[in-house]
Amino acid sequence: MAQLQITELQREELDILLVLLKELALYEKMQDEVECSKEKLEKSLFEQEFAKAFLLREDEKIIGYMIYFYTFSSFCGSGGMYLEDIYIQEAYRKKGYGRAVFQFLAKLCKEKNLQRLEWVCLNENILGINFYESLNALHLKQWRIYRLSGENLTRLCEI
Repeated sequence: MAQLQITELQREELDILLVLLKELALYEKMQDEVECSKEKLEKSLFEQEFAKAFLLREDEKIIGYMIYFYTFSSFCGSGGMYLEDIYIQEAYRKKGYGRAVFQFLAKLCKEKNLQRLEWVCLNENILGINFYESLNALHLKQWRIYRLSGENLTRLCEI
């Protein structure tokens, strides 16, 4: 029987992570938004340690990845975790691997006394929405996501 292994990304695996990241972007119809490079990933993940990345394997074959980083809630007065990406190649979905990834993250949250695990999901990702709801995850409808980036972020620095 096939098994899922979750292993922390190594520097020499950055190329495969970038391929998988682009597959996710294609799946989400956001491939034009990918500005990431191997060099940016290496600096962000290994030098600045902004986030942690893990590869997902089925019997040693790389089939996906996940990336998370730590957050802080002033209302809770404690840390949390934000799941930036979870991606499993289509041929390996519906095998319980998504649930296994969330169990892995939940255990990590408990070990580190993190009070929240949060992520976003595209509105049109019905498969994802159904899966997240099967985990009893709450859709926080009262929140709206905003972003400053590129020229808008630069302009704000100049005010």
